[in-house]
Amino acid sequence: MRLGQVKANIRVLGLAAAPLGGGFAAVGAVFRGRLGLDGVVCSWSPGGEVTDGFLGALAASRHRGQVRVVLADEPSLPEGCSVDPIRLAEGSGKPVLALGSEGPADVTRFMWGGRRVTCLGLGEADAAKLLDAVSVGGRPEALRVAALVAGALGGLHKV
Repeated sequence: MRLGQVKANIRVLGLAAAPLGGGFAAVGAVFRGRLGLDGVVCSWSPGGEVTDGFLGALAASRHRGQVRVVLADEPSLPEGCSVDPIRLAEGSGKPVLALGSEGPADVTRFMWGGRRVTCLGLGEADAAKLLDAVSVGGRPEALRVAALVAGALGGLHKV
């Protein structure tokens, strides 16, 4: 897929997770580029594999049609938690950029800001332009905000 011009307000979904109630809260932040938060999606997964939770939350969201690209930061997921970028791309029908992911050998991988990016559904040039457009200080805002929300949810069981 080609994005062409990457606009400042492109909608991206940043994914994060936090331990919650014997499973994981799977959180997605729908961000308008790096300009602002449009919405949050959330689900609970009983095991460590949260891909289905993310897909279900996106499918049920009113933001589904607006989201152009899904972002995941695999090293920032809590211990015991995992997400499958290939299933995310196939299940959502959207390109997926997985930061810190090794990924299979037959997909596009490149370095961006000192981090390995596995790219599904976009070429390297478009993926790098998109990451530049949605990031502040070398980190995509959607991922930063999703991690903040997930951290707050994970802290609920400690109250």
